[in-house]
Amino acid sequence: MPIVWYLSSMQFSGKTIVSGVLLKKKPLISSPGVSPLKNALMIMGSYFNAAWSNKNIIVQLMDKRFSIITDDHGGFSVSIDFCSNDEVVIFLEDSDEALQIIQTYPIHFNNTNSNISVISDIDDTIMVSYTKTKLKRFLTTLFKPSQNRKVIPFTQELYKIYKNNPRFFYVSKSENNLFPTISNFILHHKLPKGKLFLTPYLSFWQLIKSKKDKNFKFKIISSIIKDSPNQKFVLIGDDSQRDMDIYTRIANLYKSNIEYIYIRQTGIKVNNQQTQNWKILQGTGIDAYYFKPDEILDLIPKTS
Repeated sequence: MPIVWYLSSMQFSGKTIVSGVLLKKKPLISSPGVSPLKNALMIMGSYFNAAWSNKNIIVQLMDKRFSIITDDHGGFSVSIDFCSNDEVVIFLEDSDEALQIIQTYPIHFNNTNSNISVISDIDDTIMVSYTKTKLKRFLTTLFKPSQNRKVIPFTQELYKIYKNNPRFFYVSKSENNLFPTISNFILHHKLPKGKLFLTPYLSFWQLIKSKKDKNFKFKIISSIIKDSPNQKFVLIGDDSQRDMDIYTRIANLYKSNIEYIYIRQTGIKVNNQQTQNWKILQGTGIDAYYFKPDEILDLIPKTS
């Protein structure tokens, strides 16, 4: 019997976007606890648990039922032209038995009264992931449970200065296989709960062979801003990958929607490419801050 690996119901102005991922069967381990071995078995097992691909399913919200087909990675998304806090239920097309949802992370994300939303990267922005060192990143992801992963103190404190219940969106190129690790990390460290946008769920062979969409983060952030026309956005990222380039493109396209941009310096020194990317980002005219890991929060403007 397939299960719902991940489910989200996100409200925007006048509509609800329901998205998720289905797997063929429930994993033997879906929560790592504090054991390095159990954590490794959970993560490795996810790459050998096949997605429920290219199958007809029913998404039900209130009394409305929507028939859709999952994609090659078991993912689905449907835009519904009303807002509702009701439970989302997933069925197979030929069954009245609701599929089991195994996540502990929140499903519903409602509109708020705040005029500020925060869009944040994950790896090396909120969670130490050693993105620049492939082997260290691999070993950390595999053997260190989310409760033991290090949080970035500056970003953790930065989130607290935004009052009036802003919306949070987390956008990462990590694949949906790592959803339990990332969601448990957010819950354990009491970070703001927000919708997670992760790349498609992968099998082991897809992980080895496939290349991720370089424009994934740009496309997701663009769609969030387009669906939130009256919002101001704070963008938070780091200099280990392409965040400065992506945020520059976003700032040039949606300048009136961007309030601040924060970039975390991940190394002791800034190289020539990072310096050049930072100058280009500053050239957008958006208030931007390139902060060191031990930067003092008093230097950062506090926005309500």
